[in-house]
Amino acid sequence: MPEETSAASSSGSMEEKPCSSSAAAADSSVDVMEEAKKLIGTGNRHLVMGDVVSAVSVFQDACSMLAEKYGDTADECGEAFFLCGKSLLELARMENTVLGNALEGVPEESEEDEQPNNPNIESANNLDDDDDDDEDDDEDGEKNDDDKEEEEVGNLQLAWEMLEVAKVIYKRKESKDDQLMAAQAYLKLGEVSAESGNYPQALDDFQECLTLQLKHLPPHSRLLAETHYHVATTLCYMDQYSQAIQHYNSSIKVIETRLAMLQEVIDAAEGADGAAEEKTEMEELKRLLPDIKEKVEDAKESQRTASAASHAIQQTLGGASTSSAFLCENGGPSSSSSSSSSSAFATVSKIPVKSSDSASSSKAASDISHLVRKKPANQSASVESSA
Repeated sequence: MPEETSAASSSGSMEEKPCSSSAAAADSSVDVMEEAKKLIGTGNRHLVMGDVVSAVSVFQDACSMLAEKYGDTADECGEAFFLCGKSLLELARMENTVLGNALEGVPEESEEDEQPNNPNIESANNLDDDDDDDEDDDEDGEKNDDDKEEEEVGNLQLAWEMLEVAKVIYKRKESKDDQLMAAQAYLKLGEVSAESGNYPQALDDFQECLTLQLKHLPPHSRLLAETHYHVATTLCYMDQYSQAIQHYNSSIKVIETRLAMLQEVIDAAEGADGAAEEKTEMEELKRLLPDIKEKVEDAKESQRTASAASHAIQQTLGGASTSSAFLCENGGPSSSSSSSSSSAFATVSKIPVKSSDSASSSKAASDISHLVRKKPANQSASVESSA
């Protein structure tokens, strides 16, 4: 009997071990989620206070923690990756502003001033040490090149990586809230592309965002007005003024619809203090309308200017038939190609941002743990110090 009792107790303890391990795993998952939520809350407070550098650092800690626990593309990582990408975009804008201000008013050095400090010019002081120094310089140069390749991942590229993962996470879900978050990820991806000068890619992202928002948002949503505005501005950069004017007018129409809705809420409210938030929003929207209408007039003026220039070129080429024929025979611009040359040059991207449907971008979006742990605070500090 004692042997049977001990055997039963041992078998019972063996059955309890899997239960206890699964419970421990569940507790650890809860602890990770709670800690990540605290970090996200702290990061949001940093964003509200304007401390973007601290917000990026906290959000990256949350991304690293969640990615290590659940995987880089797990559903639990969506919010942290989106907020981190959004903060990195703001940090990149700040750095570009600081760099631009630092370069203003800096005189260019003349060639005569640079020559005495040029290390490539041989002098009597360094002729004896050239052989030894060359070998050391080659080794140091190779090491520095390797280090630079690792450090050259800028904040814009990091923002794109984070937002791309967030877009993949939210887009595969079917709920309304998740689809709207996917739209916000598309919006920020479009801003990243526009910031880098890749306007065709920015237009694609903004249009994807608009498609999702039109499907899930009411016609008076301010998000629709914002996206129409982004699409219109991008089209202006690409010299497509007719479509830009249409989207500017769509943005105005959404704002006017919202103003009418807010007025109804204010009229139905009781007391002087009723509908305070609606009154504040109404004042903000009334201040926005003149700016957007001014953008419409600017786009119309640019359209007239471009049309007049194109017409003048056609007349010039039509009058000089011999020269135009010579140009066409030698592969030069004809009247049709000349009229579209400005738009063709305007769509050339300055800094290529990877398309989301390419194999390389999907690979980068699926494993970005090496990017999550990067702290751009030191990089931002170095930019400010150089300024």
